[in-house]
Amino acid sequence: MKFSVLMSVYKSDNAEYLARSIQSVTVDQILKPAQLVLVKDGPVSQEIDACIETMRSVLSDIGIEFTVVPKEANAGLAAASNTGFEYCRYEYVARMDSDDIALPERFELQLAYMSAHPEISVLGGEITEFEDDEKKPSQTRIVPQNHDKIVDMLKTRNAVNHVTVLYRKEDILQLGGYSEDFGKLEDYKLWVDAVSAGLKLHNLPDILVNVRVGEGFIERRSNKREIQDWDMLQRYLLKAGLIGKRKAVSNKIYIRVFIYMPTWMKKIAYKTILRRKK
Repeated sequence: MKFSVLMSVYKSDNAEYLARSIQSVTVDQILKPAQLVLVKDGPVSQEIDACIETMRSVLSDIGIEFTVVPKEANAGLAAASNTGFEYCRYEYVARMDSDDIALPERFELQLAYMSAHPEISVLGGEITEFEDDEKKPSQTRIVPQNHDKIVDMLKTRNAVNHVTVLYRKEDILQLGGYSEDFGKLEDYKLWVDAVSAGLKLHNLPDILVNVRVGEGFIERRSNKREIQDWDMLQRYLLKAGLIGKRKAVSNKIYIRVFIYMPTWMKKIAYKTILRRKK
């Protein structure tokens, strides 16, 4: 079964990480994609361009079509993903980030499940996280498996690990793709859109991607801009009928408590509540 992988890269990305990520979703996969679509989200460094040319040769040697799509200016992940969708040639599209590492069995597991369950439009899975050494992941982000439990978790937290998803392309296009004016929660909103449209979501109980969190991960979760995005999401959840006003208020309180709590408390929260120790 043929499928595409969709990635994007921008100027601040690390060329070595990009090469490792591309390798993980192509060369290293048990079931390899027919196409890799890479969107250059605005001008990139010479190192990234050199990496792209090197990987173009590698993928050509193993028969994988490498489609590189340049954009004149950086427009963000949502816009880059929407652009990339237009170049994906196959029914199934898998997402990947430019610095993460897919496990070799990822696509074999996902395509087998999607083939057996035509009612599923979006299929994700679990992730592990690491800072420096990909062979030493420190924690796992667990997500619910069946659709009803995913919907229930969406009322409070993102229930799908974005980097792990495999979608049916036409279903996502019928939703209008990603919203480009929804801050950094474009994936969360897409899951809400999918649920509202009657599409079915599922997560595999398998770890599919090893995510590079790096230094400063906790500090990046302290950006007060996240409060604005989160409040916008609560209004959308209300509009979609997934939550009531009381739940919206409690969610708004939750994000403010989390953003303003000291870094050491955030680390404890991640280790004991938001993540499971590997």
